[in-house]
Amino acid sequence: MKLYLKNPLVLMLFCLMTGMFLTISFLETPLKFQVPGITLSTALGLGKLMFGLSSNLQLGFLVLILILMLFSHKNYTKADFIILAVLFFILALEQFWLLPVLDSRVDLLSSGKTLSPTPLHDYFIYAETAKTFILIIAIILQFKKNKVQ
Repeated sequence: MKLYLKNPLVLMLFCLMTGMFLTISFLETPLKFQVPGITLSTALGLGKLMFGLSSNLQLGFLVLILILMLFSHKNYTKADFIILAVLFFILALEQFWLLPVLDSRVDLLSSGKTLSPTPLHDYFIYAETAKTFILIIAIILQFKKNKVQ
């Protein structure tokens, strides 16, 4: 059985996006809190900056992927477009709900205010974890068993 790529550029973009996303979300984020001498305020400010940038980069990747998938739409199934829609949906939830609220909490904490705990940080972690699995599925779906004529 031979495997074929639906679109090598889409695969490349998904892989680049996944690598960048995993590095920021699951490597850089926990490591910054282990840097000797870094304050909580600085670490949170760095997280706010990095997640804002990461979110915008992910949106750019997804838009490019969508455009490329539309150009070669005959190679793609409904499942491919549903996966992409789910990624857009999770990213929209993060950008328009979770990140703005978490960013405002970072600003309040940095100004010295004491805040009660919120489950929003956990929701963000769940969303990032879900994106990880969905991106892996999206990468796997870039391969097909036979060429579309």
